[in-house]
Amino acid sequence: MTRARESHAALAALAIALATSCAGCFGASALTLAPVAAAGAAQLLGSQVAMRQSQGSVSGAADEAERCDELLRNTPGVEEVRKTLDGMIESRQWKIVQHEGNPAWMLVRAHGSSEDAWQPQPGITTRNFKPPLYQVLQPKQSQFLAYAPADVTSPADSEQFSSMTAAFGAGIGTFEWRDRTYSFVVVKELPCFKPVE
Repeated sequence: MTRARESHAALAALAIALATSCAGCFGASALTLAPVAAAGAAQLLGSQVAMRQSQGSVSGAADEAERCDELLRNTPGVEEVRKTLDGMIESRQWKIVQHEGNPAWMLVRAHGSSEDAWQPQPGITTRNFKPPLYQVLQPKQSQFLAYAPADVTSPADSEQFSSMTAAFGAGIGTFEWRDRTYSFVVVKELPCFKPVE
């Protein structure tokens, strides 16, 4: 591909990304596309986010603030995950709360979890992670798994998926839970807000 064609392709992709990211536009277009090609819409959005990240920040601090505001309004599921030396996957859930007047990530301590909120997840292999979560994780190194519905069936699904891809990046795979398919991404740090335990 020549440099001119690459430039034209990049400009066309950027124009599509800007058109679909306008306030309120994506929600309406995703609802129209959802019954026909929900997975395709999810992949399109993911590729737009990946393109934006590979080209660097388009609008700097304003873009970051917008992504963080969207994350605050439509937080995807977020769990910290790790693989123990004996091969067990453990997790603990995080959510966004108000802490001393500012949004912050906070641990959710489930009933029966350890003092530091870690819980073994022996049934996680039944969720059909693609690629397998076990292969994505490194022993003793916790990472954050963010997830949102990949099969967009409502405005809330669309907004949550958009929030996840904007704040955490494009999904690296899918898994199944309660008869639905979710897109997931694994990152080393929580975006936008400081964590408090």
